[in-house]
Amino acid sequence: MDAPVGVDPLHLIRLHREEVFQHDVEVVWRWMSRTERFPTWWRWLREFEEEGGGLVNGGVLRGLVVPPIPYRFRVGIHLDEVRPAEHISARLSGDLHGPADVTLEPMGRGPRLPIRWHVEMRKPSMRAAARYAKGLMVWGHDQVIDVTVRRFHEVVDREERRA
Repeated sequence: MDAPVGVDPLHLIRLHREEVFQHDVEVVWRWMSRTERFPTWWRWLREFEEEGGGLVNGGVLRGLVVPPIPYRFRVGIHLDEVRPAEHISARLSGDLHGPADVTLEPMGRGPRLPIRWHVEMRKPSMRAAARYAKGLMVWGHDQVIDVTVRRFHEVVDREERRA
């Protein structure tokens, strides 16, 4: 995955992360697809809305992200290609801009999910803050990702125990 062309590295946030789940691919996909529940799972997500019916080709997810540092940003996720229980390719827009993807790779008991994006900070206050505190900006980003992934694991585990 390439970063957006012509981006100053100071304004770039990269994510390359892999998660492993203890449930089969279809179970993980079923819970990923419950986009209407996202705001109840993640306190950092506000003003969430979706267009086009969730995780489908051409769908759009939008919201306000409130990380644990003093800045907020709006982001849209435009779903370019969705192959259920296999792969999502998307583009982020708004205060973050760039490509993203996630793949559900079956392996043993549960899937491995490589998650990647290279996004440019577009919000002027974020760009200004990155000049002096990029490490703090990346830390805030990573905290949101950590909470998101940990909470999603908890939701899937809890709901599957109930089933």
